[in-house]
Amino acid sequence: MKNKNILAAIFILAFVFRLIFILINPIFQQPDEEAHFKYIEYVMNNKQIPVQGGFYAEYFQPPLYYAIASFFLAIAKSFTSNMWYHVISMRFLSVFIGMLTVYLTYRIASLLFADRNLVLGATAFAAFLPSYINANGNITNANFADFLSTLIIYVMLIALIKGDNYKRVALLGILAGFALITRLSALPVFLTVIFLFFIINYNKPIKIIKPVATIIVIALVISGWFFIRNYLIYGDLLGYNAMKLSTPPDQIKAGLIFTARLIGWTFVTFWAGFGRTNNIFIGSLESDFGIAIFATAYFLLLLFTISSFYGLYKFLKKYRINKKARSTNKKNAFIIFVFHIALLCLSFISFNIYAFQPQGRYFYPAISSIAVMFTFGIYNLFSSMKKSMFLKAYLAAFILLDLFSAISIVHYYL
Repeated sequence: MKNKNILAAIFILAFVFRLIFILINPIFQQPDEEAHFKYIEYVMNNKQIPVQGGFYAEYFQPPLYYAIASFFLAIAKSFTSNMWYHVISMRFLSVFIGMLTVYLTYRIASLLFADRNLVLGATAFAAFLPSYINANGNITNANFADFLSTLIIYVMLIALIKGDNYKRVALLGILAGFALITRLSALPVFLTVIFLFFIINYNKPIKIIKPVATIIVIALVISGWFFIRNYLIYGDLLGYNAMKLSTPPDQIKAGLIFTARLIGWTFVTFWAGFGRTNNIFIGSLESDFGIAIFATAYFLLLLFTISSFYGLYKFLKKYRINKKARSTNKKNAFIIFVFHIALLCLSFISFNIYAFQPQGRYFYPAISSIAVMFTFGIYNLFSSMKKSMFLKAYLAAFILLDLFSAISIVHYYL
């Protein structure tokens, strides 16, 4: 009963913080929020997909989220003509989708761990990560794509643990097809689905062909029309030429400075960077005192992150000595997590070489995987006698970070 109460409290607080964030951020001050909103409006008014024709629009994006959101926007507009309410209603839709992703993170952690403290801790990571809360309050197709990616990972783990029957294979194909017409950030999870069957049937290569072919065919039946449309209109399947119209390439010189800036700002914005261009921080960069607060806060977050990596390293050493420390299914699940995150890293680096946007939110398609692995790393730092303290300390740290983040946003816009 106690665990159920804690879980309920996590979900209630997660919703409350998201509600606070969508109300304290002025409308159209989230990354590309106005452009995504205009896409929704266009679909609602014209009942068709727009064609990318200029800078800083999002019309090159796949259409599924916008088609769904246009239905809800039409309902909101039937009640009021006030733009603020229209935007907030779309933000509420994003919050609802984000909460579904948090719930799936709980389900994924429950599949892998018997220890409820560990399960609740992983759920809390997705529930209370400040920049993820902020992203969940943004009008964007990213939240729906993150939800679909997380749902695909959940179904993959079920297939890994319980077997890859026809229904699960077909479901993975359907979800992959929907994901591909939601956002191209779903490509890494689509490739991870293919990788899953190499893990399951690594010793029986002939059994890999049928499920992989089935998934690809189903996914392309659902999404293939969009890639053909891209080719006919823009001259390439993925809509890369359309994206260049929206976001012209930067003149990037890759090197040590570029790498340092990419890693540093990605770290900052993954944890707690807010606003249209992630220009609101804990502290500020405009005074010595603000810089000191900024440096101190992110140094503590860096120690927190390093501690998690160290906890994972400690477990890996233990696992190499005693391979019964974790089951084969859990080992394979972590391999899937790492593979997906690695593909996201490659995609992220490629995009930043094209246009420098070191934003941690681009890793949120793997929010559940990151939540599980990060939490597992921290958990392994607690001795068996002190593991009861883990969840209290973990929850307190995240809630405190969320409070500071909300205060910093309010202070910025005052």
